[in-house]
Amino acid sequence: MFSFLKPSLLKVVLFIALFMLSGWFWSIYVISRISDTFPFGFPFQFFLAWGPCQPGENCSEFNGLYLVLDILIWYVVGAWIVSRFKRNE
Repeated sequence: MFSFLKPSLLKVVLFIALFMLSGWFWSIYVISRISDTFPFGFPFQFFLAWGPCQPGENCSEFNGLYLVLDILIWYVVGAWIVSRFKRNE
């Protein structure tokens, strides 16, 4: 049932591309709407920075659980795409 999740080079490369591009496009979209917020991660925003920041203040946050969820979601999506369009041999 979950045999499509077996890792391969193509699945990993597609996962990395989807993970990076979705985060980058989401960041561009949010920055174009809200000029002082700098997020990364889609569908879960695992890193967020805002500014301008006063010296000595913490102006960013990171959520490791959201990072893990993003990685899982994009790997499953990438594996599904590869298995869907892979030629049957």
